[in-house]
Amino acid sequence: MHRNHDWFNYLAYGFLIALLGILYLRLGRDYLYDWDESIYAALGRALLTSKDFLTSSWNNELWFEKPPLITWLTGLGMGIFGIGAYGARFFMPLAAIFTLLPIYLLGKHLVNSRFGLTAMGLLGNFNLFLSRARTVNTDILLLASIVWTSYFALTAASPWWLGISAGLGVMAKGPAGLLALIIAAPQLWGKSRRFLWRAGLAFLLITAPWHLYQLFVHGSSFYTPYLLEQVIRRTTTPIEFHLESRWFYLNFLLQDLGLGVLIITGLGLGILAWQWFRRRRLSSSSFLAWWVLIPLFLFTLAKTRLTWYILPIYPGLALVLAYTLNFFTSSSRSRLLYSLFSLGIAVNMLSHAFAYVEPTRTNSPLPDNSFVAQSLSILPGDTLALLVPKNERNAEAILPASQKISSSFRYGGSPAVYWYANKPVRYYYNYVSFRADLENGVTQLAITSVEDADKVPPDFFPTIVTPTQIGFVKGEIYADR
Repeated sequence: MHRNHDWFNYLAYGFLIALLGILYLRLGRDYLYDWDESIYAALGRALLTSKDFLTSSWNNELWFEKPPLITWLTGLGMGIFGIGAYGARFFMPLAAIFTLLPIYLLGKHLVNSRFGLTAMGLLGNFNLFLSRARTVNTDILLLASIVWTSYFALTAASPWWLGISAGLGVMAKGPAGLLALIIAAPQLWGKSRRFLWRAGLAFLLITAPWHLYQLFVHGSSFYTPYLLEQVIRRTTTPIEFHLESRWFYLNFLLQDLGLGVLIITGLGLGILAWQWFRRRRLSSSSFLAWWVLIPLFLFTLAKTRLTWYILPIYPGLALVLAYTLNFFTSSSRSRLLYSLFSLGIAVNMLSHAFAYVEPTRTNSPLPDNSFVAQSLSILPGDTLALLVPKNERNAEAILPASQKISSSFRYGGSPAVYWYANKPVRYYYNYVSFRADLENGVTQLAITSVEDADKVPPDFFPTIVTPTQIGFVKGEIYADR
């Protein structure tokens, strides 16, 4: 049996509570960022108005890029705390803590509570993890799903909980959520049919109703963006100028974690391989190598590569690092040093998170286009016209059709404009159509870059002027100000 230290349990839970408090410090201070934050927040705001819990909408259009879990969470957060950044982000720190908790429990099950505290502290020190812990995103939700699914598979806990945790990953990230089951596969291998059937039933109860509803109600309007574009096209084609090399993720890991961390990780993977070769059978810790290598291999094969896609391997990296340290601390003196080192990592996690949050920093100013949109939001007018900047128009013109999907230019390069305008936004890539619609009275509010100011009809007056963006109002509204 593994030796358990009750005081490490108390410390681990104490560190988690302290970290949760730090992550909530000034959570609503900064504006909602382009892209994902402002998109997901707008989904939640629309939910509060429409009360449609099954079909998300963005900018008054149906939105099928992800299942509705992120919509539910941002909507619930803003329903409780009000429309704004704090409410939209409220559940992200909780998701981070509910990722660190099962990492601790996994480590405790594999070795002991000291090992679990080390792995938990290491993951909490990673910058990519911290960045996802305080911004609106689906990646931290998937990460929690992955770790809980692996924990339930490893400990042979209730198959119902395993199916639920894996299902929630799919409801957060779509088909990419199946990664939770892929990572847990070595632990699922050999489970009884009864266990797997029950886990599968729980998984289907969570995921099937929404998918079947959308398939029958919306048909190709649903599965084209949801499956064909967001999964298959992104996997097989470098979408939207994402032409990074095969070594993109290794280069990112080197920059984000440092050479030393990668060397120790490689050493740990070598130890796991040596142990497998010596025993000729998989131990309960062998799946740690699978956790790191298989997702890295799959993400490297995919044609569209973004830095945060690699986040699912970070818990595996933390566990491999902790395993390596534990391997070299077998003597009683080494165990004492390892205990002190484990505590130091956990303390540094809190210190690093506090520095990352920057609680004394003042609010960041809004980007010019968001500031103009927010200023125009209080004026009468049902819609806002935005002529997207010239560089975005050029991108739309030169991007090959093979690299485009339906959402490539849906957001005009700045979905935050819609969030801050708080009214429907028409994004224009053709300045002739933009001017014609303004002349025909389609809308009385408009935004352009400074260099595109001459594209606005003369009966629109500049009311909000920033160094890069100008907000225009049609004459009669301008006169009534």
